[in-house]
Amino acid sequence: MSEIIKTSLKDLSDEELSELLERCGVAAFRADQLRHWLYQKWAADFSEMKNLPAALLGKLQAGYRVFTLQAEETLTAEDGCVKWLSRLSDGNTVETVLIRAPERATVCISTQVGCQVRCVFCASGSKGLIRNLTTAEIIDQVLLPCRYLEAKINNIVVMGMGEPLHNLDMLSRALDNLNAPDKFALGARHITISTSGIVPGIRKLADLHRPWNLAISLHATSDQQRAQIIPPDYRYPLEEIISACQYHRQQTNRMPTLEYALLKSFNDSPEDAARLAALAARLHAKINLIPCNPGPSRYQAPALAQCRAFLDRLIRAGAQATLRTRKGDAIKAACGQLRSRQRTDN
Repeated sequence: MSEIIKTSLKDLSDEELSELLERCGVAAFRADQLRHWLYQKWAADFSEMKNLPAALLGKLQAGYRVFTLQAEETLTAEDGCVKWLSRLSDGNTVETVLIRAPERATVCISTQVGCQVRCVFCASGSKGLIRNLTTAEIIDQVLLPCRYLEAKINNIVVMGMGEPLHNLDMLSRALDNLNAPDKFALGARHITISTSGIVPGIRKLADLHRPWNLAISLHATSDQQRAQIIPPDYRYPLEEIISACQYHRQQTNRMPTLEYALLKSFNDSPEDAARLAALAARLHAKINLIPCNPGPSRYQAPALAQCRAFLDRLIRAGAQATLRTRKGDAIKAACGQLRSRQRTDN
């Protein structure tokens, strides 16, 4: 007999939670107490909720669960980066990464099991898309490092496995809960959503009028280049991406970031730097250079000196640009790398 998968409390709306507690016959204020345990105490089990009646906890435990992730592997790098491979209730696995820096703890979260975009240098899409994550599964990736650190993280980047804008409904519900003052209470401007350039999704995100940051995984400065690294099904022309980003800026007043993975002998020439600086100027965007992570493709990162030379060309052209220091290489911290080792996924 297959195990019954219980509903996560974090997948319920506030109204649904209130109705549930009313059916359980308890006072309305218990909803606030329950949210406090879920979002501020980061509870992973009903047994941790000491100020709730045992009878209520028994009723809830029969049909609901507190936490959706079972950490199967926890890897820690010398630079403080931590990566979890967590099993979900259906047997699939998802990756979450904690990136530590002085006075900042950033969690990189996933939105899908796998990815249907399948950029050729990214490990996330190597097996295609399995399914979208639920609201609770997205939220719990933020709470996982909080429990590990015994402290609240202060920055979220939605840059893990999957294309976030292909799961925007569940993601936006999760981020609204993480923003809410009576829940996790993280400021919206401490959240960045990265997309490969899904034009309808960018416009839909803009229409939500949330002040979350937008990052575009650009990685190439011409449509001809992008055609070599992004399969056609979910590849949009650069001009359409630029137009969607401009619309997002109008709706949210947030400056976009252009994420640019440096690929040796592919997109690291002086001509690429000049075109990238011009694109950033059109969008009033920042540029974040990322030496390519080791992955399933032939693409590799340029030498560090070449990366710095590319950065210098951008700055001389007037662009606001930074070169990201790669962290967690020893623990395969790039999205999809750890999961790709597993042979037990559904």
